[in-house]
Amino acid sequence: MFVAACKEGRKPESAQAKSEVAAWFEWARRQRIVIAMSGEVVYTPDGEAVALTEMMRRFPVQEP
Repeated sequence: MFVAACKEGRKPESAQAKSEVAAWFEWARRQRIVIAMSGEVVYTPDGEAVALTEMMRRFPVQEP
């Protein structure tokens, strides 16, 4: 739902979308892809600030 909304240019405000973002962030943090998030920006280990939607597109959750 969140990814589809991003592709369509919409900004979802549902609790489900927020929980999907939180789940993605925790996964990405465990993978050492990101180290922090502020609003709709995430920070990489080298300090680069990247839009959350861009990082979610670049790094979709990959289950083991």
